[in-house]
Amino acid sequence: MHVHSSHAAALSCLRLEIAPFHYMIAVAGGTTLRCTDYATFGTAELSHNMIAGFEGRTACLLANHGQIAFGPTLPKALWLAGEVEELCHQYFLVSQMAAATGKPMIVLGEDEMAQVMEKFKTYGKQPKDFAPGEHAAFDVPRKKA
Repeated sequence: MHVHSSHAAALSCLRLEIAPFHYMIAVAGGTTLRCTDYATFGTAELSHNMIAGFEGRTACLLANHGQIAFGPTLPKALWLAGEVEELCHQYFLVSQMAAATGKPMIVLGEDEMAQVMEKFKTYGKQPKDFAPGEHAAFDVPRKKA
């Protein structure tokens, strides 16, 4: 799913990798939201840059362009593109608030993001869909026997 959503396109013009300011960054498959190098639209170079941006990820920003996301189905790719746009919007707001207040943006550390990445292995899965040995990303209280 490729879109020129407002906040993702705007942030792509900064050509920044978005740090883990929020744990949901992991929804894109990594501990950051990557931004590719720039290439003219419709070129093989853009395609190569996109493939590099996808390494270990399911979404990325395309420099001075927009965003791209993929999933096993079109509805899941569309959902992910919506999540990326929302994250970019939130990042924009946090950046503005940090600048206005003089307070730094707090990003999550490597240890926390490692834990988040582990939990995201089953994010959104139902117990019936777990592979042997998988567990729920978020513990659900169980009734005592």
